[in-house]
Amino acid sequence: MKELFKKALLIGMIGLGISSAKAQVSTHKDPTADFGDYRSFAWIQPDIQTQNPQYNNHLITKNIQANVDEILLKKGMNINTKKPDLLLRFHTDTEKETTRGFYSPMRPMIGYTRVGRFIVPYNMGYYGGGYSAPYSYTKGTLVIDAIDAKTNKLVWQGSISAALNDRKIDKQIEKGVSKIMKKYPTS
Repeated sequence: MKELFKKALLIGMIGLGISSAKAQVSTHKDPTADFGDYRSFAWIQPDIQTQNPQYNNHLITKNIQANVDEILLKKGMNINTKKPDLLLRFHTDTEKETTRGFYSPMRPMIGYTRVGRFIVPYNMGYYGGGYSAPYSYTKGTLVIDAIDAKTNKLVWQGSISAALNDRKIDKQIEKGVSKIMKKYPTS
């Protein structure tokens, strides 16, 4: 029973640590580029660094591109595979990370006091030890490039890194792409 409790505790710590990890978003743009001139786009071959088939497959590629397409179409751009203004490419990479989580089983300290004829319990604060335990997770990075089709120069780049949740990878892609593309300049 004690071993089962320890396993449950560790799983809880891992979930708490990963869910509280903040996604790191950054963008860079060419200050001389006129983004009002870019009205159409097309995709070029992605750069997928991970060899893990769970993150390197056609479904992931399709999901990333579909989410970017949807956002750019809403911003008034068009898909043009013949003569686009922008060429889009994405890069992905994953790496194993190890960190330490801290667990503290805080328990209330109960004291008793006399109130008239009665003895009444009250909370005196909390006590409890704690410990840290290592856990591993997969950190994923997605980078989206916008390249001027005429000059073949990078004019904008957005990226995000976060802990991956294998059961919710499609939702994470949607949210990650949304956070990146929210910073895409429209003019």
